[in-house]
Amino acid sequence: MNFSLLPARLWITAVLFILSLMGMAVFVVPASLEVLQHDLRAASQRPRPGLRVVQLSDLHLHAVGDHERKVVQHIQALRPDLLVLSGDMVDRPDALPVLTEFLAAVGPVRTVAVPGNWEHWSDVDFVALQALIQSRPDGRFLLNERWSFKHGGRTVEVIGLDDFTAGQPDLQMLAPSGGSDVSLLVQHSPGFFDNVEVGRRMGGVRFDLCLSGHTHGGQIAFWGWAPFRPVGSGHFVTGFYDVPGCRLFVSKGVGTSVLPVRWGAAPEVVAFDL
Repeated sequence: MNFSLLPARLWITAVLFILSLMGMAVFVVPASLEVLQHDLRAASQRPRPGLRVVQLSDLHLHAVGDHERKVVQHIQALRPDLLVLSGDMVDRPDALPVLTEFLAAVGPVRTVAVPGNWEHWSDVDFVALQALIQSRPDGRFLLNERWSFKHGGRTVEVIGLDDFTAGQPDLQMLAPSGGSDVSLLVQHSPGFFDNVEVGRRMGGVRFDLCLSGHTHGGQIAFWGWAPFRPVGSGHFVTGFYDVPGCRLFVSKGVGTSVLPVRWGAAPEVVAFDL
């Protein structure tokens, strides 16, 4: 063995290893998809059909390609009673037709959407976005608003707030109406739940589930540790958290932002049975 060549071989191996990781982060992980299902019903409730909520966050749609069609297929297979779009559906104003195409492929599913920071930052036309969402059967774009509907004999109430990072969430909305059997709170940036005033107002109420996104799970993470997260993430990364007033789920989202890379934070579609 020629030991004089060993350092060069090690260097070449290291470079190839780094290039392979970069390739995975750019081409493989962002195109992958995790489908998670969480049954949040009490054991006594499970014999009867519940309310199935499917959350999609941070789509950042630019086109409807193979990845987006895979997302559509999984949504259809999950058969949601309610599809929740928890912000950052698009990140540029000319992408609304792409969102229309995507939702048309999903089909006639009851849908609720709230804005994220990128709808604000990229000057998306909120009137056009609202018209797009509300052109769907039972579609609602909630901007500091509440919406109720009936499902399986139960009254379901959804409160949708403006984004904490770039918008103006109305803290007066932080309470279910009291006439609902199931209550959901949707707000894009989870740092909202770190706010002291939010915690104070939520301390005396109870939502069945709160939904956020925004963090992308860090987009690049190592065994759950995400060195970089966007402003407005608070201390949250991904998954379930117990916060005042509810159990919060923070989605890793579907798309990418700023850099088209993911590592240790695969895109996800999440279903909840309530």
